[in-house]
Amino acid sequence: HVSPSKCWLAWSAAALMGGMAPGGGGMLLPLPMGRSANLAGAVGTLAALGCAMGAGFGLGVAAAAAVLLRPRELHLLAGTWGNALRLLVLRFGGAGSPCTNAGSSSGSGGVPCAAPATHYVLRPGSDPRVDQAIFVRYDPPADRKTGAIIVVCPGGNYDECGVHCGEGQPVAQWLTTLGITGVVLQYRCVLEGHYWPAQYEDWLECARAVVAQAVSWGCDPARVGVLGFSAGGHLAGYVACKAPPELAPALQVLVYPSIDTETPHEDGDIDPWFPEKGYPPPETSVHLNVGGGAPPAFLAGIISDTFCPAKENTDVYAKALEENSVPYEYVTTDEHEHGCGLQDWWTVPCTDWLVKLGWAVRPTS
Repeated sequence: HVSPSKCWLAWSAAALMGGMAPGGGGMLLPLPMGRSANLAGAVGTLAALGCAMGAGFGLGVAAAAAVLLRPRELHLLAGTWGNALRLLVLRFGGAGSPCTNAGSSSGSGGVPCAAPATHYVLRPGSDPRVDQAIFVRYDPPADRKTGAIIVVCPGGNYDECGVHCGEGQPVAQWLTTLGITGVVLQYRCVLEGHYWPAQYEDWLECARAVVAQAVSWGCDPARVGVLGFSAGGHLAGYVACKAPPELAPALQVLVYPSIDTETPHEDGDIDPWFPEKGYPPPETSVHLNVGGGAPPAFLAGIISDTFCPAKENTDVYAKALEENSVPYEYVTTDEHEHGCGLQDWWTVPCTDWLVKLGWAVRPTS
């Protein structure tokens, strides 16, 4: 979730650095006498040309993308490049794991190691080239486990979904600091040809597996909640209102969610969902499906959000919850952008709410 301007600036910087590397190498070459000096000069010249061409190409591609691509396409590409750059930094920048011995309770520096994440294929036997739906479990330390489970649904406009994104694994890891077992659902996406209600079906399959295995995980199958961002917030809210009783979540946390499928209604940076293109139809708008049996909710909205503005989404959902006497807490901000992920403006009050409900313990310092 990166703004288009940040996206093309990152491309340009990457291209510039890529071109500067050989240029810098040429500048460091010694300058011996005779024909070797001519060779060194030629290498330096070629390196300088490579620097200029690399930077120019990067800026050209970035400028063309900024002009020709839609905001949603830039948004998707920005996430891809951001992940690639992050992996390069981790791989080559000397950043080591805080725990060097995954098989022990602490690393070489005495820092406690997290339990290994456990991966599950949602439909064993399916072709992974077609069906990439999985869920990944993250366990808190045994001495802090509360027995509660929260299934995390990342956003991505139903066009992309990944455990690796900022609304996936980091959120589950945050939940483990509260003593909650985090489960990240990677559901199928529209751009892969999986039209709605494939995403709802994936959540039901995940919920069945989680409830069935909760006891073996040392958890309470009656305390399974859901947390969603953006499009994942639509999915989380929808299952909170429409899932069958045996799979219905016991609480819901929705962060800058898409509640109204026809949002944004005006001046948005993204198109509303068109059901003929595979997206959820208007009747799946979450505020239209609230009943008295909906679970307690924690809502977090961004007032200036140009993708899921609070006035069209969390505001209307809060009103629907109140009309149906469903308890909820609601926080807003005007200092962050859509896709900001884990931020104190919502995680701090959400922690208080989860502690008050008996689902969480406060994180250690």
